[in-house]
Order: sequence, then structure tokens, then C-alpha cells
Amino acid sequence: MPAEALTGLRLRLLHSRSTRKVNFRNGNNPGGRSHVRGDQEPLLSLSGLLRRLEYFVVVADELHLGRAAQRCGVSQPTLSHQLKVLEKELGAQLLSRGSRRMSLTPPGRALQEEAPQLLQRTYSIKARIKEAAAGPGRPVRVAFSRSGHALRQREMVAQFRARDAVPVSVESGWSERNIEQVRAGRVDFAFVRPPIEADDLRMAVVGEVELVELLPGESLPGNGLPGDGLPGNGASGRTAEDRSAGDLPLIMWPRTHAPGLHDKILTIVRQERSPRGLSPYVAWEEPDYINVAAAVASGAGVSYMDRDIAEWMSLSLDVRLRPLGVPGPRTDVAVVWREDQDPGLAARFVAACCEVGQPGGMEAECGCLVP
Repeated sequence: MPAEALTGLRLRLLHSRSTRKVNFRNGNNPGGRSHVRGDQEPLLSLSGLLRRLEYFVVVADELHLGRAAQRCGVSQPTLSHQLKVLEKELGAQLLSRGSRRMSLTPPGRALQEEAPQLLQRTYSIKARIKEAAAGPGRPVRVAFSRSGHALRQREMVAQFRARDAVPVSVESGWSERNIEQVRAGRVDFAFVRPPIEADDLRMAVVGEVELVELLPGESLPGNGLPGDGLPGNGASGRTAEDRSAGDLPLIMWPRTHAPGLHDKILTIVRQERSPRGLSPYVAWEEPDYINVAAAVASGAGVSYMDRDIAEWMSLSLDVRLRPLGVPGPRTDVAVVWREDQDPGLAARFVAACCEVGQPGGMEAECGCLVP
């Protein structure tokens, strides 16, 4: 029954084929008649149906008419009436209205799964039509994370440009700055490194990277042993293999740049170093990845960073990478945007990023929206 009702609804709205004429109550329709496709019933009023579907989604979420009416901005009797109209249109009872509580019937549960997808698709179509009618406007504003070029963020944005043929302006910043840029409306989308604290924004994971340890290269000049953090304290001519990474301090970038990622890395570091009797604490900080890597190359310490970034650093600095296991721990790359962002534009941006960041058809994982 629910499948038949929903199939009939979709046929009337989306996929029709027949051409029988019927009375059509719409003042904007000349002669009051229109072609109807699909089954042998009149096409449902789109504006009214979509509104009722929106109401139903809220009621299915709350299972309480009073709270749902408040969220919908209508009176409780109005909401109740609209739900009954929807049930009549679909030919199925969607809600079981008991004396103490409300619950979803099997058709209601089916519609609870289907309605958000239909609404999202409708919003996207409307937004794209609006964009096409408006013509070229301001560019889509995007903020890369720092070292985003090593994390394929530039390729992701290039894929979006190619797919949508829209102008894009870019800037870059650390995760916390990017979050504030989105909140303030200064950028439309920003790449960040989860976990983040931003319940007011929408987020989609678009890629992941392996975490590795970054060690000094095979030969160390006369760099100082850890303790004073100064060069020139001996150890000249000793190889990195001779000087185990165990006697080198930990160097990191400032936690304020991306607190969630920083804490996640340190949790992994403790699990990795503590069993070996090594200090899991940060000895000192450098302002960014390039300075962290330069300090490691000088023999002053070790660090932990994304493999893609570490490999990029190794192209110009005397550093080497050590995997932390097979498979090694992973860190996420994500995109955030405001709640009031055009959902169609957001969906297309995330999809383009996923095509680059999650190759091989991993769409089920990529783009999982977090409220």
C-alpha cells in the first residue's frame, strides 16, 4: 500500500506519459484545462502538496502536533487539516492518532523516508531555475584550509568550476578562521579539518588522509639534541637511524588553528609514543606546516601530519615519513556552509568535491551531512 501510494504520487509529479485532459482548478491556466500525465487522476497542486509534505516531515520528526505546529508557524487545527488532506491525496493513513501519543503508520514511515528526498530535489530545481534566470552573478566564494593544495582542495574546486561553469573566488585560512568566515557570510563554502564545534553550520566530509610521523632525513648536520631546542649541540654526522626518533621532542602547529584536529592528532600520538616510553607532549610550536617541517628537517624534533602534506614537504626538505600502521589512522577533510545557503548549490559543490576526494564510488560515505 505505501509503495503504491508513493509510486502514484511520483508518477503524477515527475514521470508521466499519458495525455488525457481534465478540469484543472488554476486561475492561471487558460480555459481551466491541462494535460495530465501518469495515471488517470488530475495533477496535484504542486504548491499545496509541497507545503503539506513539509508539514508532514516536521510532524514525523516531532510526533506531537503542538510542537510541530509551532515549528511550522501555523495553528494546530490548520496543521491537522493539512495532514488529513495529504492522507486523502495519497489514499493512505499516514499517522495513528492515539489519545496519548501519535505514531507513524507503515505508509507514514515510507513517506518519512521519501518526502525529504522529493523536497530536496524540488528545492534544487527551483534554485537552479532561479540562478539561470538571474544570469551570471557574484562568484561562489571558497576558503581553502592551509596546505589545501596538498589535500586536493584546489582540484575539488576546479571540478566544481568545470561542472557548474560558475566563477569562483578563493582564499585560504586555518579551520577556525574559515568557520568564522562562513558564519559572517564572507565566504560561501570553506574547507575545514574535523572534528569542529559548529552546530550552527552544515558540514560534509569530502575526503580523508592518512596520518604519518615526520622524521628528520637520512643525514643530520650539526643540530642540537633535544632539550634546549638549539642547533649546534653535537650529533654531527649521525644518521636519523642512529638517533632514534624516540629521543626527539614533538613539534606541532598552534592548537588555536584547528582545535579538534590538534586534539585528535595528540590522542593518536599518545597511543603511538607512550607504549615506547616516549613523551607524548608538545615541546614547542611552529606557526604553520612549512615551519614545522623545517624544524624537523633541522633535526630539532619530530611531528605528525597528513601523508599528502608530509610528502609535499619532503620534495624540498630533508625529511622522511614513517607510517603508523596498516592501515594507518586517518584524518578527515570537510566542507562547511551556512544553514541558509542554497541547498542545490551546496549539493553540487559537495558532489564535485567528493568526485575528487573520494574516488572509486564512495558516495555513501562522502558528503554525509552533519547538522
